[in-house]
Formats: sequence, structure tokens, C-alpha cells
Amino acid sequence: MLRAIGLNSLKTSTRLARHSTCRTLVTTTIRQNSQQSKTIINNEKPMRIDRELPDPRADRKKQWAGFAAFSVAMCSALAIMFNYEKTENPIISDTLYQLRKSATTKEWLGENIEFDGIIPWVYGKLNPVAGIINITFYIKGDKNQSGMIRLVADRENRRDEFLIHEWSLTVNDKKFDLLSESSSKTLNHN
Repeated sequence: MLRAIGLNSLKTSTRLARHSTCRTLVTTTIRQNSQQSKTIINNEKPMRIDRELPDPRADRKKQWAGFAAFSVAMCSALAIMFNYEKTENPIISDTLYQLRKSATTKEWLGENIEFDGIIPWVYGKLNPVAGIINITFYIKGDKNQSGMIRLVADRENRRDEFLIHEWSLTVNDKKFDLLSESSSKTLNHN
């Protein structure tokens, strides 16, 4: 564009543009060239799609399979989140602490009592707000032995402590009553 009027570089054009006589010539040429480029763009053919749109009802089985997979993934994620809330509950932490001190648990499972399995799972209802605890979970210790803990407790109102009805350890189909070796029959959780 600048070469059309005899200018080789932008520096030369800016130097010349400082002079009032050349300034008018340069700005007029630049405006004309920018208008020509706009008309070239506008004169192009409009973009068209010369094919049919896909049928949204095609591949119905694939759509249902995708929806089923998504639903299973969402339900699994939801179950894992709710279970994580159960495993991090203070009642579970207190129960594990009491199990680590229990002589029966140490005798059958060994030291370092923890949840059994890669993903710890707490089965049953754990609702301290409503005053209902009816849970089962699996633990293991140093002796590579697995045991099942069952805890059943309830309370009348929020001011009361949980009254434990059953607290047992089952190892190799042998059931041990952990409540009998405990001095307290209540679980303090407020």
C-alpha cells in the first residue's frame, strides 16, 4: 500500500507524514486501501452447509448406554461421598480408638487396628442428629486377621448420651461382646 505511492518503509512514511503536504496524501491512500479490503471481505460468497443435519434419534442404544453409564458413575460418586462422611464421623473415630485399647481386639486382631480394605465402608444407619446408630464395618490388625464390628445405640434427645445396646466383634464366626469389657455403656457425642 505504501509502495503504491512511492514509500518503501513505515519510517519513511511517518517522516513524510510530519510534513503537512504529504500527510494528506498518506492518510487518504491508507483510508482508500482499508475500504477496498473491507469490500473484498464483504463480496465473498456466504458460507453454506450443503449436507443434511444429523438425526438426533439415530444411535438410540448408544445414547441410552451413555446415559446409563453416567447415572451409574453419579450414583457411585454419591455413595462414596456419603460413606466418606460416615467414616470421618467422630463416633467412628471414637469407636476405633476404643477398639485399639480393647484387650479382646488386640488378642484376636493384633495392634494397629484400622479399617479393612482399600476403601473403608461403613454399612447401616449413622444419624447422630436423629439419635440412631446401627452400623457395621470391617477392621484389621497386625495379625492379618479381619473382624466385623457391630455398633447399635440410640438416645432420646440431643442432651442425652447414646445408650449402647450392642457393641460386638466377630472374628471367624466367633462373636465377642465388647460392651461387657467396657466400663461405660454410653457413648458421649454432642
